[in-house]
Amino acid sequence: CKKGGRGKDGENGESKRSFQEMIENLFCPIFEATLRPEDNPEVAELLTHIVGFDSVDDEGSAEEPCGCTRPSDWTQEKNPAYSWQLYYLWANIEVLNQLRKERGLNTFDFRPHAGETGDVMHLAATYMLCRSINHGINLDRQVSLQYLYYLDQVGLSISPLSNNFLFRKIAENPFPKLFKRGLNVTLSTDDPLLFHMSDDPLLEEYSVARASFDLSMTDVSEIARNSVLQSGFEDSWKQKWLGPNYDRGVTHCDETKTHVPLIRAKYRGEHLAQEHMLVSLIAANKGKEVLQEMMVQFGLARNGHKQIFDDNVPVGTSFPEQNQL
Repeated sequence: CKKGGRGKDGENGESKRSFQEMIENLFCPIFEATLRPEDNPEVAELLTHIVGFDSVDDEGSAEEPCGCTRPSDWTQEKNPAYSWQLYYLWANIEVLNQLRKERGLNTFDFRPHAGETGDVMHLAATYMLCRSINHGINLDRQVSLQYLYYLDQVGLSISPLSNNFLFRKIAENPFPKLFKRGLNVTLSTDDPLLFHMSDDPLLEEYSVARASFDLSMTDVSEIARNSVLQSGFEDSWKQKWLGPNYDRGVTHCDETKTHVPLIRAKYRGEHLAQEHMLVSLIAANKGKEVLQEMMVQFGLARNGHKQIFDDNVPVGTSFPEQNQL
């Protein structure tokens, strides 16, 4: 791995440390272990047990605009823009994954902390770069992004107990709202030594969430299923826990394994499919026409249902709401 991370010389002739140097420190050992595992056996073995990379920073701190600045030229002490950092981390992980895939090795997901605090538009960057993220609770402040996360089922791994201590009290946590709307959300731990009181932090998260958000057992089962879908476990393990056809969609998960009733899975799957069709119709400039036709059909169906009741209700039946039909 060729290193060139030092920035331009400072006032005393010393090279300044740059963002490029940080990237090289992170990724050069991993690239070298991928290309020459025999020379780096310990790192190569470690990589077989890693499924993804996180990126954690104080999203609420001030950011400096980066524009087209190259990583080797970023020598300021202030943090560069969040989206700029994410792009270069993502780019290196993508190249690394292609290299490892060609060699039959495991690959890595990129799951950064995002949307916990700070600028809500950080979530625009993670939407474009990541299949799942940690937190994302700021989505309730940006409905357009929330809809995109729903359409593409970008995973959100939320830790209400951590949020409760740091940024958002449980009563204000958007987890139940995002879950009901069909986003791909699950529960996770974050800094368990700091924010959890039991020997099983993840079970603690589920218990508190069930009590605080009034979740049913079906809800809890669905959240646990989402956790497996988002996870980096091998395909064989996911088939064991979700069924052999889980990768075809939630309606193909085995309900005897997930304990998520088929009617719930079909509700989620069908509504998501309808939203995608509606977006396609709007893109084709047919949205208004189709919605008007749907309203007509709903009206006809309602009138048909009413007629069936009228034809079969016993004569003389009366109730207070009768004049509302």
